Amino acid sequence: MLARLGVVILVLSLLLNAYLILLVSAGLFGREGLETVVRRKGRADQVIAVLKVGGVINAKQAAVADAFRRRVKEDPNVKAVVLRVVSGGGGIGASDRIYECMRDIKASGRRLVVSMGAVAASGGYYISAPADCIVAEPTTVTGSIGVIAAWPVWKGTLEKIGVKAVVIRSTKTRAWKAVPNPFEEPASYQLADVRRTLDELQERFERIVTEHRGEKLKPTAAVNTYKDAEGKEFTVKETEPFNGRVFLARRAVELGLVDKIGYLEDAIAEAGQLAGLSEPRVVVYRKVQTLREHLGFSVSRAPFDLEWLDPNPTPRLLMVWRAPS
Repeated sequence: MLARLGVVILVLSLLLNAYLILLVSAGLFGREGLETVVRRKGRADQVIAVLKVGGVINAKQAAVADAFRRRVKEDPNVKAVVLRVVSGGGGIGASDRIYECMRDIKASGRRLVVSMGAVAASGGYYISAPADCIVAEPTTVTGSIGVIAAWPVWKGTLEKIGVKAVVIRSTKTRAWKAVPNPFEEPASYQLADVRRTLDELQERFERIVTEHRGEKLKPTAAVNTYKDAEGKEFTVKETEPFNGRVFLARRAVELGLVDKIGYLEDAIAEAGQLAGLSEPRVVVYRKVQTLREHLGFSVSRAPFDLEWLDPNPTPRLLMVWRAPS
């Protein structure tokens, strides 16, 4: 019995080693944590590189984009890039890093086309802005050009369970140190300071979109009256698309946020045409999968952002269509 078990283990070990050798020889364990998969065969000197940014935009996504940027710039065979965006945004810093990667790729002489999936809003649009052409699916939700700050306030909850949080600051930093925080109700001047920061970031967002979209943009100014959750009316002087609203693809085209309506294959064809490629080879770049993923096992995901379990979370500045719950 033990001998049979030993044989089985030996065979499994040999098969696993052979599998790993095949992965390495196939180039799937690529440099800088990236692997490549040929989506369409073509000329080796006419490569269209495809990268997907999906889900919440965070530091890991930015690191992948940065590695992709380096790989693309080092490879003279890459003539065009298609960025596939399926994201409602995320962190401002991470979104800005990916934006800079895409801007750098475009500055290197490669043509850049964005293919928008189900959603490409807020930070998802921010990273799309540098593209030569933006292609959105008919049902794409895009826009949401705006920034928010979010943090939990646990003060009342802690008091109900008999816990009191004590925050002591040095005298000279009494007004600003560690504010806002979840253990105190924010003061009006603190909220005003956060809003000033958000307004500066909003200006940068608008400046980037205006710079890259140029005369394609068709902003619409209006004074609109709305009702808040309590039914009270308020009036806002706003300009679409810089008012934080989201739009379906057709309206996004009218506003100049999007160039064409189509799918990923249409974006790839557009990239080939812009780069003047006769027989493009389409190569997908992606983060190297773990052995578990290669073997077909799915990785479970938490139903919420685990960062919000931080016992002392700081305000998060976000470019996101839907705020964390």
